Amino acid sequence: MQNTTIDKAGLLQELNNEKALLMTPVMVILGILMVIGIIGNAMVCFFYSCKSRQSSNTVFIVAVAVYDLILCALSIPIEIVDLRFFYIFTNSGACCFMRFVNYFGGIGSVCMLLVIAGDRYRKICMPFKKQLNVREAKMAGGISVIVSLAFSWPAFVFYRSVSVDVLTSNGEVLKGSDCTTVRADSYKVYLWIFNGVYLVCFLISSAVLCVMYCLVGRVLFKHNKSRKRFSSQPTSSTSNSSGTDANLMEIGNESSKSTDKNKYIVNDTTESKEDATKRISVFSDVSHKGSNSNEKSQNQLDLKTVKYTTMMLVITLVFIISFLPHLILSLWRAFQNKYEGETLTDAQLVAFQLGLRSYFLNSAINPFTYGFFNPKFRKFFFITFLPCCRKPSEGSTISSSSGAT
Repeated sequence: MQNTTIDKAGLLQELNNEKALLMTPVMVILGILMVIGIIGNAMVCFFYSCKSRQSSNTVFIVAVAVYDLILCALSIPIEIVDLRFFYIFTNSGACCFMRFVNYFGGIGSVCMLLVIAGDRYRKICMPFKKQLNVREAKMAGGISVIVSLAFSWPAFVFYRSVSVDVLTSNGEVLKGSDCTTVRADSYKVYLWIFNGVYLVCFLISSAVLCVMYCLVGRVLFKHNKSRKRFSSQPTSSTSNSSGTDANLMEIGNESSKSTDKNKYIVNDTTESKEDATKRISVFSDVSHKGSNSNEKSQNQLDLKTVKYTTMMLVITLVFIISFLPHLILSLWRAFQNKYEGETLTDAQLVAFQLGLRSYFLNSAINPFTYGFFNPKFRKFFFITFLPCCRKPSEGSTISSSSGAT
């Protein structure tokens, strides 16, 4: 009897080693994402918190990077251990903690992306309403932590090291252990509610993000089109500027006290008022030579706004796309009455395990997105890892960075 037990344990270990070898591509990919994510997100946190002027934008970026760093530094290593001990992962505490961190990081990222989308909508579509300041942005980050904890704690209930049946080549059934959802029938209804709530929240969040960024994109498109139209109009010489002053007085009589305010309205639905405001701006630039620098400054401000908005839009799209496989496969697993190791072929099991962890891709890609849209962060990265490229003046140049983009 003792020999039989020993033989079964040895056979289970052998099958586990075979499965771990099969999962090598998944473990290698996760290892690469872990290294890239830890280094990249740590640099994002340092650059935007220490090397950039503090603003609501930098607070948002650091908050998202912290959630990504938590996933890469805490969750991915345990995931790799789970794959290595595919059939003999017996540590329920590590299993619960890993799943909790996964949900905590993902939900926290969603919360921050929703706050960022709302901030973008308010700044671009309602520029004269009260905007979020640094203190309020930090409060939003704190609230995201509370929401994440509230939605993540069920992972401690539904995930643990579960006994699974492992079928050998000769038809013998062995008892293994895997970190997965509880298989007891009494939990099935709660698991459906658990997965259903996450799916509904994901769909609602994705819809809200899409609608907000569509509205923001529409306003930016109209603003860009309007600016091009008026900048392409031929301007008169300075001798004609006095002749237009009377027309300007008629147009600007009612809004003379609020010309500067109206000048930055980009989503005014009254087209004639917008045109009048633009004409006042154009003629003012002709009459006052010093206004060229102001116009240049405003164009640069518009460019920074567009670049930051585009950057956050890309991060949002990557997040949604990377989370879809995880949610779909999690729902599929909830449908199954059998352990996926029994029903899938080797190739399907590898694809399943990789897709189930697809959300880690978002955490590793985000630093590249920041670097693509922010040349100062890109320069900081290269100077850090390629000090030979450093020039005497570059250290002070980067440290004087004045914003998120």
